[in-house]
Amino acid sequence: MMKSKRQPKLAYAAYTGIFIVLVAAMYGIFILTGKSFIWQGDGLAQHYPILVRFYDWLHQGKLAGWSWNLGLGADRITAFSYYVLGDPISYLIGLFPKQHIETGYNLLVLVRLYLSGLAFMFFARQRMFKPSSRLIGTITYTFTGFSLYVSIRHPFFLLPMILFPLLTYGIDHVLAGKSWLPLAAFTGLTLIGNFYFAYILAIGSLVYAILRYFAVRHDHVFHLGRLIGRLIGAGLVGALLGSILFIPSALGVLKSTRAGTDFANGYLLYPFNYYLKIPNAVVTTGNAMSFWVNLGLAGLTFLALVYTLSHFKRYLWLNLGVVLLGVGLLFPEIAAIMNGGTTPSQRWLLLGCLAFGLAVMSFCDQLVALTHCDLLVLVWATLGLLLLVWAANGFIMDNDAHDFVLYGWLLLTLGAIVLGVMEHWSAKRQVTVLMGLLCLNVVANSYGYFSPLSGGASQQLTPRGVATKFQKDYYDGAEKYVKHQAGFSRSRISRQYYYSNDAKTNLGMNLGAHDIMSYFSVENGDVGVFSQALGNAQFKMNKPINQGDSRTTLNNLLGVRYVFARENQPGMQAFPYGYHVAKKNGKAVTYADKPVHGFGNSYGTTILTSKYALPLAYLQTQKLSAKQFKHLSDTDREQALTTGALYEAAAPKVKTTTYHSRQRELSYKVRPLKETVINSFKQLVNYRQQGNQLDPDLVKTSQQSLRKHNQDRSVSINEDRTRLGKLIKQNQKILKQGKQKNKHGLTRMTSDNQNHPITYQLRIKQPQRTRGTELYLDLSGIKAERFTVQDKYQGRRNTEIFQNRAYTGLSRLQTLRKSIWNLSDGAYSVTATSFQNVNSFNQLGQTNLSDYEPKSHVLLNLGYSTSPRRKIKLTFKGVKSLSFKSAKLIAVPFGKPYAKQMRTLQHQGLSNLNVTSDRVTGTAQADTASILTTSIPYSSGWRLTVDGKPQATHRVNVGFIGASLPAGQHKIELTHRTPGLRLGIVATALGLLIMVLSAIWTGLKRRKRP
Repeated sequence: MMKSKRQPKLAYAAYTGIFIVLVAAMYGIFILTGKSFIWQGDGLAQHYPILVRFYDWLHQGKLAGWSWNLGLGADRITAFSYYVLGDPISYLIGLFPKQHIETGYNLLVLVRLYLSGLAFMFFARQRMFKPSSRLIGTITYTFTGFSLYVSIRHPFFLLPMILFPLLTYGIDHVLAGKSWLPLAAFTGLTLIGNFYFAYILAIGSLVYAILRYFAVRHDHVFHLGRLIGRLIGAGLVGALLGSILFIPSALGVLKSTRAGTDFANGYLLYPFNYYLKIPNAVVTTGNAMSFWVNLGLAGLTFLALVYTLSHFKRYLWLNLGVVLLGVGLLFPEIAAIMNGGTTPSQRWLLLGCLAFGLAVMSFCDQLVALTHCDLLVLVWATLGLLLLVWAANGFIMDNDAHDFVLYGWLLLTLGAIVLGVMEHWSAKRQVTVLMGLLCLNVVANSYGYFSPLSGGASQQLTPRGVATKFQKDYYDGAEKYVKHQAGFSRSRISRQYYYSNDAKTNLGMNLGAHDIMSYFSVENGDVGVFSQALGNAQFKMNKPINQGDSRTTLNNLLGVRYVFARENQPGMQAFPYGYHVAKKNGKAVTYADKPVHGFGNSYGTTILTSKYALPLAYLQTQKLSAKQFKHLSDTDREQALTTGALYEAAAPKVKTTTYHSRQRELSYKVRPLKETVINSFKQLVNYRQQGNQLDPDLVKTSQQSLRKHNQDRSVSINEDRTRLGKLIKQNQKILKQGKQKNKHGLTRMTSDNQNHPITYQLRIKQPQRTRGTELYLDLSGIKAERFTVQDKYQGRRNTEIFQNRAYTGLSRLQTLRKSIWNLSDGAYSVTATSFQNVNSFNQLGQTNLSDYEPKSHVLLNLGYSTSPRRKIKLTFKGVKSLSFKSAKLIAVPFGKPYAKQMRTLQHQGLSNLNVTSDRVTGTAQADTASILTTSIPYSSGWRLTVDGKPQATHRVNVGFIGASLPAGQHKIELTHRTPGLRLGIVATALGLLIMVLSAIWTGLKRRKRP
């Protein structure tokens, strides 16, 4: 009896010891590389700043309610439930000093990893596996490729790795005729944890319950109806328990920007190269992922799966689960369903880690019973995998060097198993050898992600301490100026502040300047509709506003009073109308540069202030017709909202105004820049003399020197003149056809026969009409032509001919391999360069699993200037060609009429405006009936009282809180309460009550038993 009680403790102790050793070996490399676990992508943009914000809320004791620091303002639960609010591990960050949050971030990753292994061991305890098998299975589960990868990319993705074994433990408990309370408790914890993973785990648990029932139905006497009732009852009680966070977060998701996205990104089948990459993804790590397929199995795990599949009937229900995973791996529709009906992401394959762990334990239990037939199957399966990898690579093994190391561990593990059987090793010796090999294997797996010598993931990690400094010095301290100004206001960074057209991080939300940038997985859907209605080129599902494309009126409508800019930008960079450098004592307000290694912009920060930014709440005495607004262009819609409010409800006493457009459509002529196209023999000579390059910015050869690469060196074009002439004529034809198509305006941008995009210039016929205007490029009916495999092959061939190089059979084959392996997903970008302005837009590729949305219309802001604009240079890259139904240049004038209108609206702002986290108060004064117009994102959680009496709110200006007010003076009070939170609290309390009563009832029943 004492021995049986000690076994679990010994097992946990053994796991803990091995975990510590492995973590030291794996993550110890970060000491050498000087890196933290924070990814430069979403880690620095989302996870770290969110943890910093969460830390502050924890110490303030306020986790629910509204926050004005989340972009335009957002509900805390809605925005953060996806990340930290429901993750119990995140709350441990509160124990760290604030200056060591980055250290806490790193350590909590390891805590989650450790708990995932504990959870699996807890689950495995109730199975009849040998203790040594359970320990090996736990190691394979804890250190899967998925877990290792997300530990440095999305740490909270480790939460389902903890929860799934607990859910399956609860299901097994019920199937064994025991209490349903553990299943209910773990279900509640899952729903609290993360709504996205709750959905995935719910499907996984359902499938597990069905398969497990059939696996054990002969071992127990089941009353099927009662069993189903207990499982459903546990699920319902669990749903009640988790309602406190699940209901508010679910309501937020249903009203978010993600509602209504394209199912499976429009795929019926994955692109062909996806299937080619699968074989090499089975046991390797560190390679670029495709659709989140991240298996990274240890060699032992692969062999265990082969063994269980080869004994299909013996492990029938486990194998059916593995087969279901394999089928799901092949079809984007299944992945999209598992991803909530959205993108075809294979993140749900994390469910397979449990099945893999079961396969390992089953295999290890049978080590001493392996037959020669089993060994042959393992050998042939391993050779088959290597053969598949070779074939999928195009019948060549040009893999990364680290891949060969991992295949080496697979072969070593296979060799140890074969040797153990042939030499009749004892079970203890076999387990010891395999455990040693497994540990070395998973360490090697980890280096695929953690070592800069083995994979690209490590290169994208933030140097240790940089995240902390970057968070503190994001604006060089310039936020102090903004925070000291009176009244509520918003801010943003300038375009190119960090040498990018858009903002990429949430770091600004922790500095108190009310940065309008927000980057969350769940964003307010009404804000997204507003952004799209005005044609904001920077709109993405998880960044609906960004910087408002630096548009004058859009920024003023949102109350952006301050813009943080590099000190060298004023005078060089176009800024919106009415924004001027802030001055103090007659001098420009400038904050010295605070360098941040690898992330700073190397310049100090100055601040621009707007004369015309609107207050958070003001009155509009006129309203717009929804019918007219619908038919206005995007630029006119923006201007129309300054003349009247677009109110979704009836406001009969408010006068309807008709908007009269003042914008100008400009005539222009399209000219392709032939200087970068080989369309003559003279150009060909220049191309070769300049080191096979025509782009002057990329030429690296010398004008005159004694070195080899001189531009005046002799070039022969006579040896292959006929073939060269044909290619030159092809480019001449491309240019001629383009000139004809663009005769009456830009309708097509294309590439030359080397697949190099041709640059185009739009020459404005009456440049004086652009003075004092904000210029826009309006592209509609956009269609992209992707590069085919043949295009890439032919383009490479033409380049080799132009460069006077032999296009050998091996080179041709390699071109085909690369072309097939890198099929175009339709991603492209277009850049427009004009006077003091560079702007661009991106079409994300169909393989993008976060923000893919096909663009058929784009309105690109080319900036405001008092000087005339004469020409605009357009470049593109990523696709073969782009076609447009129309391409308009639109000039929106700004001057005294605009300034007068904006000042009028400013004077109609609420007096005595007071803004706190969940409350906005002020006094409204108007001689006529009016519409309360705000830039507070619409939410059903906002409640309005006018003179102490409740009044309904409705959407104003597409996505914000508004209300109709009678004439006179009124006291306005807006208060916020998280939608669904009260219902969630009541439901959770009810669930707890049911749990307590059930536990008492169960205890009483046990006492009555003799």
